[in-house]
Amino acid sequence: MLLWGLAGAGLFSPLPVQAQLTTVTGLSRIDRWHYDPQRGWLEVNTQGEVRPFLFVLQNPPRVVLDFPNTLFGREPQSQTFPGRVTLLEIKQLTPTITRFVLHLQPDQPLSLDQLQLLTASPSRWAVQFLQPEQPSPPASLFPPPPGSQESTASSPSLGPPRRPETSPLPPPASSRSSHQILAISPQAEGFFIRTQGNPSTTVRRLFDPNRVVVDFLNTTLSPALTQRVYPVNRLGVLRLRVGQFEPTIARVVLDVDPSSGDWEARYDPQQGGIWIQPAGGAAQASLLPDISLTDSQGPLATLRSVELRGNQLIISADGFMFYRAGWDPESGSYRINVAPARLPESLPDPGLPVGGPVQRIRLVQEDARTVSILVQPAEDFNVFEPNPGQGSRRITLELRPLGAPFPTSQPQPPAQASRPRPSRPVIALDPGHGGRDPGAVGVDGILEKDIVLLVAHQVRHLLQERGYEVVMTRTDDREVLLRPRVDIAVQANATLLVSIHANALDRSSVHGIETYYLRPDSAELAAILHRSLVRATGAADRGVRRARFFMVRETPVGMPSVLLELGYVTNPTEGRKLATPEYQAVLAGAIAEGIETFLRNR
Repeated sequence: MLLWGLAGAGLFSPLPVQAQLTTVTGLSRIDRWHYDPQRGWLEVNTQGEVRPFLFVLQNPPRVVLDFPNTLFGREPQSQTFPGRVTLLEIKQLTPTITRFVLHLQPDQPLSLDQLQLLTASPSRWAVQFLQPEQPSPPASLFPPPPGSQESTASSPSLGPPRRPETSPLPPPASSRSSHQILAISPQAEGFFIRTQGNPSTTVRRLFDPNRVVVDFLNTTLSPALTQRVYPVNRLGVLRLRVGQFEPTIARVVLDVDPSSGDWEARYDPQQGGIWIQPAGGAAQASLLPDISLTDSQGPLATLRSVELRGNQLIISADGFMFYRAGWDPESGSYRINVAPARLPESLPDPGLPVGGPVQRIRLVQEDARTVSILVQPAEDFNVFEPNPGQGSRRITLELRPLGAPFPTSQPQPPAQASRPRPSRPVIALDPGHGGRDPGAVGVDGILEKDIVLLVAHQVRHLLQERGYEVVMTRTDDREVLLRPRVDIAVQANATLLVSIHANALDRSSVHGIETYYLRPDSAELAAILHRSLVRATGAADRGVRRARFFMVRETPVGMPSVLLELGYVTNPTEGRKLATPEYQAVLAGAIAEGIETFLRNR
């Protein structure tokens, strides 16, 4: 069966034209789409250039294709199928994002490597399901768009239209390469790609192997660009590679550490090129803490135990441990460098059984503030971190047999999994900065610390009116360090934590709302809060991202934690709006509504 979807015709029942199509300045629009289950092929055509994002969700397994800055213009639609894909859903996820979701059979999950995102032009995209050993299809396998006769089908009851011709798609005029990559320059804060023109880009974070893939659409490589591989060894990036992926697509690939977070690409008109940078800044390049940060200069944590529980190795201390972990090529062991930390005079026996997953553990006091823990797994086992970046009084490693599938749900450390829930939800609100730390400084001298405190007070009031208990990490203009903020939430046995911030950038044109989280237990809260804020404010949707900010990293597993960036104080329009009581009330209402929605769904 072949499913076609058109703006006003096809298997989806058409709505009246006035109800279907809505004009929003600056947004592209979904024009037509079709899904062919026999080929495992979803094609989407848009009016206007778009850069979609493809990713996979589990439990239940789904393939998601998001079109940012794109209007669907009609009611949510769905169609069922026999086979691996059981349901296709299309809806307006946010006022600026259209989402296509392919629901899979529960026993047939897949990984991102089993999908290929193809493009014939910036307004024509397809997702191809790859079979084992099947090579990635070239973009030339796009079938031509449906003809005018099929586009005027009068009734969905007539059945699916005939299958389109499978002749290769002739290159459209709009897909001729009009941009070039001229030079590549690794910088302290990321990578600067000097370009001819302003090409559209897509950014994807891939796993196994760990890569960040940036595609430059309608772009070729300059003949003068002779270097194709750049050793890096910074920002969690081993090397950068560049190549001509398709005749009209240039591709930059970052080979990254498994702990690498999300990356983004933005055009810099002043310097004439594209910046590829970690989302949230260079300090967020890794989802694991960098022990060279000033945070590691705090009080020494004393290791208390290194214990093997089944296939979990749990390292505990009496204070916060900032750590970097990875394979040590010299010893062949899995090395965890911890700071600020010290070894006690003695430690309990870890209890390593003969024939168990761990052969030996060695602990070394490298200097006055750094401890190295070297774990040598048994020959048939590998080491994983099931919760990288979790509350660092405890580090949990998991030993799994070689070739074992990666679990879809992450096990929780026993001590934290048993964290009792209060009789009624307790919400921890964290207004960022304060006192001597103003945070971001924006137009007209607007201070981030003032805005977020005012918003947090209103959120507290709204939640208390609804019967929730609320704790705040600061209630006035005072400086509170990061560790005590987390401790306040932990001591209150908070159900969740929301850290409230405003953003700044040297480019005043940037504006919009961003939401950050780290652990899987925080993903749903991040999505709900972000959706609520974007919908209520109409602000630009700058996405939900993973980053290792302290306030989302150091809370215990089981306490969902999210950091909100409510807008850019450095943008003249958005900055002045953030300073108004009216807009602050809208933000506070959206945050309170999002929190309540999340709690209702638990």
